[in-house]
Amino acid sequence: MLTRRRFTVISGALLTRPAWQWLDHSPPAMASTSGTGRVSGAVVALVEDIVTQAQQLDDQQGGAAATFVADQLNCVGRMLRNESYDATTGQRLCAALAQLAQTAGFMAFDTQRDGEAQRWYLAGLHAAQAADDRALAASILGLMSNQATTLGKMDDALQLASAAHEACADAPAAVKALIAARSGLAFSAAGDLTSFRRARDHALTMLDRAQEQPDRTPRWASYVNRTELDAIAGRSLVALARRIPARRTQLLLEAEALLRDRALVDASSPYQRSALRHGAWLSLAYTQAGDFDQAVTMGRRTLARLPTVTSVRCVGLLRRLREDLRPNAHRVPAVRDLVADFDRQLPSG
Repeated sequence: MLTRRRFTVISGALLTRPAWQWLDHSPPAMASTSGTGRVSGAVVALVEDIVTQAQQLDDQQGGAAATFVADQLNCVGRMLRNESYDATTGQRLCAALAQLAQTAGFMAFDTQRDGEAQRWYLAGLHAAQAADDRALAASILGLMSNQATTLGKMDDALQLASAAHEACADAPAAVKALIAARSGLAFSAAGDLTSFRRARDHALTMLDRAQEQPDRTPRWASYVNRTELDAIAGRSLVALARRIPARRTQLLLEAEALLRDRALVDASSPYQRSALRHGAWLSLAYTQAGDFDQAVTMGRRTLARLPTVTSVRCVGLLRRLREDLRPNAHRVPAVRDLVADFDRQLPSG
């Protein structure tokens, strides 16, 4: 369990070696007969319901529920250490632990506690190994790759994306679609348009296959749909537009079409943080394209979501949007007004 207040960010072999080592190890036998009590099926079902609720809290509010998730993770950890259970129950508990660690890791990443996020992700990998759940491990590796991309650690990002791809070789199609989409973020940050296109095509092919076999999709991947994959691809295309100026117009047009569905969801959607994030990316795309009317409209809609979401990363995106808009504030009154609103409403820092 993580008990220190701060963790330094790791990179290189310290980060990527555990990812590859995990793929080479057989899972341990997860059973215990020495505990003081017996974990029943009803208790495991309750734990799994709490895991799902924690993921929903993350989707809706961002990192506001981080303490709750850490408490639930501690509780499941105590069960594994102190109670008795058969091998099937042990695997289910470890899978729950891995999912909670994944959620805790993303919450830490979302609040820019990157060293802590890495430790949660690595803990999640160990738990996924114990659960013999390579699909879940692939999801965690994909998030680790995305974090490395955000931090500008491109060698790490590409290695972790490769490890995620290998881990999901036998995973359900929905998981393969998700891993391909997340890999596209690393390829786009590296300016590799060809690899991005290949990953995008694979993601859509796997999504079609997943829709033919919905019963194989794990509960934690039930959110994987066309809107989700399009939103991730839209972010990738905005990044590519910055890296490949000669293709900027085409790439931004594609990005705008893909980002719109997630950015425009209403206030009743469970994906408010995602809507805020992708609304900011859409406004950034309009800004790059010089369409300041659309950039301001989307920027205002996105800013209005901020009071309902706890996300340092999203605040950072809005600050980036403000700085991208600022050079045009002197000549476009609507841009000037929006920049002033950003100055007033964004937290300092």
